Amino acid sequence: MKKSYRILIISAVIYIVSLLFPAVKAGTKEVYGLTCFLFGWTEMQGGGIAWLANPVLFIAAFALLLDKVKASAVLSFIAVALTFCFLSVKEVTVDEAGHQYAIVSYGPAYFLWMASCFSLFIGNLFLLMSSRKNQNL
Repeated sequence: MKKSYRILIISAVIYIVSLLFPAVKAGTKEVYGLTCFLFGWTEMQGGGIAWLANPVLFIAAFALLLDKVKASAVLSFIAVALTFCFLSVKEVTVDEAGHQYAIVSYGPAYFLWMASCFSLFIGNLFLLMSSRKNQNL
């Protein structure tokens, strides 16, 4: 199996697992990763741009599938940077009525989501360094 496929599988598994856990605790309610993924795009003001890490990560993964490692590395770095924007969000919407509560803590899904982006970025760096070593031989 190609190294790039292994990197993509690792990143994808971490991402999928992140959807199953709480991402944030807001007030007394927990917001799960899947909910954040499906509805995060509705809160694009302020740090809400962090949700854009999702499509950027998917494009980075697609670029890696096409063996565009440099493009994938840049895009995955942007995805990592965007995940940090979520730390500036003070409140999240927790229900269909649009009630917003202050974020009390971050759950495992948030950190797994970050890890998914980070693993793709590190994997791309590994591929870039290994291809340079092969060119120098």
